[in-house]
Amino acid sequence: MLVDLVGKRAAVFGAGPVGVRKSNYLVQEAEVAVIALHFTEGLDPKARTVKADAREVMDEWLDWADLVVAATDDHELNALLAAKASSGGKLFNRADGPSTFLIPSVVSREGYTVAISTHGRSPAMSRFLRLKLEKDLHERYDLMVRLQEELREEAREHLPSPRERERYLRSILDDEEVWRLLEVDHVKARELALSRMVD
Repeated sequence: MLVDLVGKRAAVFGAGPVGVRKSNYLVQEAEVAVIALHFTEGLDPKARTVKADAREVMDEWLDWADLVVAATDDHELNALLAAKASSGGKLFNRADGPSTFLIPSVVSREGYTVAISTHGRSPAMSRFLRLKLEKDLHERYDLMVRLQEELREEAREHLPSPRERERYLRSILDDEEVWRLLEVDHVKARELALSRMVD
């Protein structure tokens, strides 16, 4: 499930490498406060930093947040944060234990997003897969997303049945000639794809 985090608040407890990575992911859409005594380099400047002992200020920040991340190096503290977040009806991500939401590795392009998760079992493998996909997912896929968006509009006007529209759009994804043309001339690829609608 991809969730719109715009306007949401996330409290991240811990600013080691894991806390920084999770903060940097969330701050792309959410308002983020990072609570820690020490901060690792690399934290996105859009994140608010709160230099404090998490045990002393946790209630205040748990009340403030919609989402909670427990990423300290203290297993008991993470367990306490997760328990308090859960009892307050907040979604939480715990770096060292079960969570109610996961923060994936993400490959983001103009027209689509691919999220990768090993369900917390291997962050290194998530990163490995992200780097591989970043190399393998070429611009042609963005071009096809754009073409499919245009074709959907046309198909709504000319194909009355949702099943027919779905079959047509899938057929374009399997059409090697459209793919080849798309990489050199979007207009001609679109014309060819539209001609397939009446074939």
